[in-house]
Amino acid sequence: MMKILCLGDVVGEEGTSAIEKSLPGLIRETRADLTIVNGENSADGNGISRDSAERIYDAGADVITGGNHTFKRREIYSALDDEEYLIRP
Repeated sequence: MMKILCLGDVVGEEGTSAIEKSLPGLIRETRADLTIVNGENSADGNGISRDSAERIYDAGADVITGGNHTFKRREIYSALDDEEYLIRP
């Protein structure tokens, strides 16, 4: 059996900070094998940035999903091509 932990929608600085504080413990508590986080609004509540994506990964996410707000910030475009586990909508 595989345990998958899915979280989202991470919104802005508050949401990203909450993920940083809570995700490591949630992964341990649930013994998740795979952690998926929706981060499409993690950059100041609108879009995703390299910084917010890195913070989510550093907190323990294996995969970050996007949605309709993913493309709000041009800075993330190259990461969408380069990052295997940053999923575009």
